[in-house]
Amino acid sequence: MVHALEEIQRLLKPDGCLIDIHPFPEERLIGAYQGGRVLFTESVPVPAHDYKVISQAEDALAQVVQRGLFVVERNSEFNLPIYGSSVTELRDFRAKIGAYDDSPKDDAVEAQRTVLYARVEEIMQAAGDGAEVAYHERARITRMNPNARKEELI
Repeated sequence: MVHALEEIQRLLKPDGCLIDIHPFPEERLIGAYQGGRVLFTESVPVPAHDYKVISQAEDALAQVVQRGLFVVERNSEFNLPIYGSSVTELRDFRAKIGAYDDSPKDDAVEAQRTVLYARVEEIMQAAGDGAEVAYHERARITRMNPNARKEELI
């Protein structure tokens, strides 16, 4: 990941910047809602591999800042909810997001998620019209400017 960040730094235009957005390595939540009421929330099982990849990304960003390749200009945190009218719709959307993810699948986590998603769908159906589902995670956005320009590296 450090190599990729070095290449980004090299390729940026003189006035360019890097915007990094990635989730925190912490639990995610799924919830069912209706008319502003919380019907259900629970933690979503996350494979250990996901936490490892996020930690590696954070380490790579810290390394390039420490080496002086980038300067952090701004840093902020935000909630990233993804809403759906059904669990199927939400799962389909999340599958599209992760379509290029070739990381190993954790069968135990997938089985836990399947059970959890079925519970959420039952709660939504019992609630009737207007129920929706949301997947919540915390994310960080960082604006980074190259500290050393291409001309300075030659």
